[in-house]
Amino acid sequence: MLLSAPAPAQAQETVQGSGLEMGDQHELRMLGQCPGCDFEGLDLTGRRMVGVDLSDATLRDVDFSDAALNIAIFDRAVLENVSFASAEMNGVSFRGARLINVSFVDAQLRGAVFEDATLTNTDLGAGRLCNTQMPNESMDNSDCD
Repeated sequence: MLLSAPAPAQAQETVQGSGLEMGDQHELRMLGQCPGCDFEGLDLTGRRMVGVDLSDATLRDVDFSDAALNIAIFDRAVLENVSFASAEMNGVSFRGARLINVSFVDAQLRGAVFEDATLTNTDLGAGRLCNTQMPNESMDNSDCD
């Protein structure tokens, strides 16, 4: 769960139980941008985070299930043990990202880009794909209406 804005003296304290800096969390909540941030153990289930920029971020043990993440940017990010189950992810970008044990079960991936992404124990086919650019540069339209 995202916290309210920290007091200035607390801006760089680490949130207990996560690798997240209070300032990083504030940036994500207030601006929707947190390139290079480090997030661990967050439950963002059902959150609306359209257009969020998490390029070059490290995300471990984060739950985005049922979240709205359309047009989100995860370029060059490292994602490990992350769930996007049933998330709305139209136009999301994972260019050059590293995905390890990431779940896309029933995620909407219309127009998503996985160019040059590295997938380990991650099945994009578990999501709904339409005009989705796969890591091997092919397009998957298997779930277009």
